[in-house]
Amino acid sequence: MWRSTPADGGSRRCGILEISTRHLPRTALAVIAVNLFIAQSAYGQAFCSAPHSSPVLAGGGSITTLAPGSGWIQASVVGQSSGAFFDPNGDRRPYLADGRVRTRSVYFTGSIGVFRGVDVWLQLPVHNLSFADQTGERERVGVGDPRFSVRIGPELVGVNATAFALRAGVKLPGTEFPVDRRIIPLSEGQRDWEVSLEAGRGFGGFGTYTYVVGWVGYRWRERNDVIEYKPGDEVFGHLALGTRWRSLQVELATELMAGRAAEEFGLKLSTAQRRLVQLQPTIGYSVGPGTFEFTSLIPVAGKNLPTGIGTSIGYRLIWGTL
Repeated sequence: MWRSTPADGGSRRCGILEISTRHLPRTALAVIAVNLFIAQSAYGQAFCSAPHSSPVLAGGGSITTLAPGSGWIQASVVGQSSGAFFDPNGDRRPYLADGRVRTRSVYFTGSIGVFRGVDVWLQLPVHNLSFADQTGERERVGVGDPRFSVRIGPELVGVNATAFALRAGVKLPGTEFPVDRRIIPLSEGQRDWEVSLEAGRGFGGFGTYTYVVGWVGYRWRERNDVIEYKPGDEVFGHLALGTRWRSLQVELATELMAGRAAEEFGLKLSTAQRRLVQLQPTIGYSVGPGTFEFTSLIPVAGKNLPTGIGTSIGYRLIWGTL
């Protein structure tokens, strides 16, 4: 959510509304902030939230944990442009004043097997974010929030028959959260901690390899003390069915995310809940030592997020045995 609290206690912006807060007590500020948020929450969230680094982008690379020394690295270019958003009721609404949000990001992602039953995963995004309406355009380029996780499989204790894994990870603030209301934030300015349970199954036959893979998890979101705002914790899930035939790979995935109410000045904001149901069809083709992947990101339903269809184009370089 894009909102700022100037260090001198000057102006505060929520969505497109601005008021003077220099001489107001803390309680009054809280009440005003809540009222403004209720009036403009969807408008603000839908274009002011920095992109949430998704575990779906090159999530694991294999059903089981990677063999020691095996791994992959991937560069993905992800883009989305939207003139509408899901409001707090889940309805699609156009932005005020012909507004349009545009996101262009590059994600550098990699994973490597550390030892039998354990692999690590790292992702670093670089964002180009802009929002334009009848009043002008704001744009910012910079590093987003890096994410790191460790995945532990039953191979760690010598069990090979069950394709389950437990993943634990953290998202760190990649940049300092701006207190200037004119600057689009590249980060939500706080840490996230998450844990997920992953499972999958592969089937061979007729020259193809078909697989089902999925995970479900919970994300704990810390407080951003700069703006006294805590995003709501989130439950997330992913389910994918795919097949490989020679050099061609086709996959259809569904991503789900449901967030709790956010808090500001210690008060819960019932309208500030993020929701997302998204389809992700992917086509991949092996070229050289890796694979080119094209993914379409299709929001089906949601709350407080843009509705525009996104695209991702990436190349994954693989070594060892996945």
